[in-house]
Amino acid sequence: MNFLKEDKRKRYDTAFAIALKVLATLAFLWSGLFWSGVSIINFYKFNPTESYRATAFLIASILLLISLVLMYLKYYFSQFPFAVVGSIIYLVQAGQLIDAIESYTMRYIPEIAFLIVSIILFMLHAAKVISKNLAEKEKINTAPAESIIGDGITVNYHKVEKPEKPKKEKKPRKENKKKAPEPEYSEATENNIDETKPDGD
Repeated sequence: MNFLKEDKRKRYDTAFAIALKVLATLAFLWSGLFWSGVSIINFYKFNPTESYRATAFLIASILLLISLVLMYLKYYFSQFPFAVVGSIIYLVQAGQLIDAIESYTMRYIPEIAFLIVSIILFMLHAAKVISKNLAEKEKINTAPAESIIGDGITVNYHKVEKPEKPKKEKKPRKENKKKAPEPEYSEATENNIDETKPDGD
């Protein structure tokens, strides 16, 4: 869809967007980096039978870090899937640990703030892009139907029609002159004398 395309032009963040990014950064540093790192070390080193949990936390932390970097680069559509997938993997593992030890809640739950920030930034940017596209469409629809530019080129919205070239006059075909029929000559009688008449008549 067109509205999912990233806007490549220079954009400036609002104070609200900056505040959201700061919140996402704090949530990542606390849950996604520090406590995720502690869990990774503990499982790999002290509980290798559940090392798959450490692998899951590692993958989740990498995805969340990519999402955070894309947030700061203002690629709000691109960061969203990384945040969603990373948060799901993270919260599944964290939820199992919280069920086992309730005191771990404040270690992992702040990551939810990261996901919420990602969703808000995605929705705000989508609304902005859609609003801009609608405004451009309205501008096109309300533009004059036709305008003349330069050498008689007619512009009708996006369709440009060049003036038609004058048609060349066809030269009349040369009529084949029919040759005059050759005169028929009869055999001349000798001195035009009628031989059937007697002499002296």
